[in-house]
Amino acid sequence: MKKLLSAAMAAVLALSLAVSAAAEDAAVGFSDVQSGDWYYEEVNEMVAAGYITGYEDGTFQPDRDVSIAEFVTIVARCLGLETGEEYGHWAGVQMGRAYDEGWLSEEDAAWTEFNTPVTRELASKILASALGLEAGSGEDIAFSDLQSIGEGYVPYVGAMCAAGLLSGFEDGTFRPQSVLTRAQAATLIYRAAQPEGGDEAPGEQNSAYNVIETAPDGTPFSSSTRLGDYDNGNFSIAVENGVATVTVTHVELWTDMADPDSPNEEERNEALRRQQITEAISQPRRIPLQSAVKEVYELPSSTWFPGADANAVISTTDGKWYYVDLCGTGNDGIPEATELTALSGLEVEALDFRTTSHTSGTTLVVGADYIVAVLADGGEVLAWQSN
Repeated sequence: MKKLLSAAMAAVLALSLAVSAAAEDAAVGFSDVQSGDWYYEEVNEMVAAGYITGYEDGTFQPDRDVSIAEFVTIVARCLGLETGEEYGHWAGVQMGRAYDEGWLSEEDAAWTEFNTPVTRELASKILASALGLEAGSGEDIAFSDLQSIGEGYVPYVGAMCAAGLLSGFEDGTFRPQSVLTRAQAATLIYRAAQPEGGDEAPGEQNSAYNVIETAPDGTPFSSSTRLGDYDNGNFSIAVENGVATVTVTHVELWTDMADPDSPNEEERNEALRRQQITEAISQPRRIPLQSAVKEVYELPSSTWFPGADANAVISTTDGKWYYVDLCGTGNDGIPEATELTALSGLEVEALDFRTTSHTSGTTLVVGADYIVAVLADGGEVLAWQSN
């Protein structure tokens, strides 16, 4: 079935497949789409083909919700169908077709509601219907939350699973009522056109990701540290009832020491600020996260300033991953968490801390640091890099 639908969509995606170089240039123009993002290739191709566009501020906004009308529009464009304004709505032409041809019904979304975000189960129905897939069943669905899928959507989710088009989250769930993001939508539709198997040797696993052997700029990594069992002696993180607390045991801030006795008021104020931050980060502090902590990965210090260089990667029970500045030196000592959206929905087997910093003779050559996620399929994804 997968090969049949791939053949059907190959023609309409021929443009994107033929202009991959142009696609790469288009995606590079987006400030929030970087090499190493799990959706990088798919977004490149879809943008180059004109099936999905970015925003005027130069972003793609991969984590932004996709509306029902937007998802139907992308599918229609990929199938070479007419799109345009009608019935007083910018997507009236394609939405009218979608209702008429049974991609969705007013039970799924009333005519006045198709600006609402599209759920993963409804997106499955729309795409499966548009591709003419044979109905599946619950037996085709291996997700642990099968019972959460609406009864009317099971045949379509089953069809998508049988065609090899759906992947779940790292905890084995599908999350049918979760809203589809722009990155997920682009990836889902694009991969529907890719032939199954390909030219891989017998027994070789076909992975959607590459093994990262060098930094994005081609510089070799000088060292790689497997996290998980790594213990940074400059700080400790305790987890109790899903709440993580950090204590920094060794703190050194900055190289130039501001003088508290300086006749210069600015220098005195700076000295006072550093003293206050040092005192703050020496105390146990709660790491502010939206969900309960699942796993903690302590990172090595990569500078000469212990404590000020205290960082960790933390995963939470809602499937999200965060890079955490444990000191929060720019945030009055409150740890700052930044979501690693590149890991959303992926099954992560391990994390590596890799750096291009190295010693040349007696000179330390300062490079960049990277966090690389090793996935269950053997591939790797760049999750974070230092500025």
